[in-house]
Amino acid sequence: MDDKGEILSSSEVDENIDLQIWTKGMSPRLVICNKNQNSRKLIRLNWLENRERKLSVKGKKRGESVEYNLADLLPHFQRILSEYAVYTSFKPRLWKFAMTLEKTLHTPAIVTDKGELSLLSEEKRSSLWLADLTEGKKGEGNFRPFFPLSDKEKDALPEGGLLITENRRGVEDLFKTGVVRRLATREPARWYRSVRVMGAAMLLGFSFCQEDGGDVSDDLWREDDPSRSAGLNLMGLGRKFVAYVRHFAALDAIEMRISLDSDKDLQDQGYARKRRIEFPAGLLGDVDYSVTFFDREDGVMALGCKPKAATSRHKGEMLYLFPTPVYDQALTNDCLGGAPDDYFTVSQITAAKTFDAWADSIIPYVSSFLETL
Repeated sequence: MDDKGEILSSSEVDENIDLQIWTKGMSPRLVICNKNQNSRKLIRLNWLENRERKLSVKGKKRGESVEYNLADLLPHFQRILSEYAVYTSFKPRLWKFAMTLEKTLHTPAIVTDKGELSLLSEEKRSSLWLADLTEGKKGEGNFRPFFPLSDKEKDALPEGGLLITENRRGVEDLFKTGVVRRLATREPARWYRSVRVMGAAMLLGFSFCQEDGGDVSDDLWREDDPSRSAGLNLMGLGRKFVAYVRHFAALDAIEMRISLDSDKDLQDQGYARKRRIEFPAGLLGDVDYSVTFFDREDGVMALGCKPKAATSRHKGEMLYLFPTPVYDQALTNDCLGGAPDDYFTVSQITAAKTFDAWADSIIPYVSSFLETL
């Protein structure tokens, strides 16, 4: 451990270990203090995301070890992170950084050709808003939401739409309409909490939704004000957030499981195999996947996602199960009136569930100081 760093909070677990938070002008590290060996180990906080993990430390006697379930240590982690947030500049930094994240995530994709609306690039399909300048006079148009509005959110947009005049089509112009704040008021879990969980995770050194963003997290702390970060590197986190927002209403209806043999498991449950699509690395994960579509007579469908190479992100094969109308609606939500695209929608569904599970793994550690922002 670097002696120039600083221990900012500490919690005594038992006669074997203490847990601490250490930092040195960068994202904090978890310190595991082994009292038996008089040793310390620094770990990035992304290590905590898998609460099924076990912590094993050497005991007093040679060859002896003591094991802890991370889930059992959660109150200690919550305590030291809450103290860290109080004794440092973390909370004001997070407040400013969350606003920067919101503007990055809500930046509209600009469309000036009407024909492009039915054949958007993947980059523009991965945007929450379109600055639609395809009709009317030059520099005039509308900000169009590229996500379905819930019943609670429908009055967040004025009846006449979000007008663009004098070519004022950027994210600052979108925010001036007040629509982002109104949406956050109507559905806080969808718009408010999710962004602040992202911001806290990035500043604390958790993963960027399964991506290792440790260097980016440290860089954010090297700036006096992280809200000034230019060219913010989200490492795919932004696209997963968009998928989460777009398919927010369907998340509870989509079940995700892990299987050692998805074909056999699904066929044993009465599913019939329909078709298969090959996904290159980068669409569903860090390796190639083969995705098989299954249907069942009761109107439920399933996706069996088989990695074609070893991946550390999950064990076995991924299964996604949901009512068929959920998938049909997802296709519609993803195409904005264009042709449905199975490749894009499957990647959106898996990304949305991945983001949802990732956020749930972070929330227990950060909820105490998110509520005070």
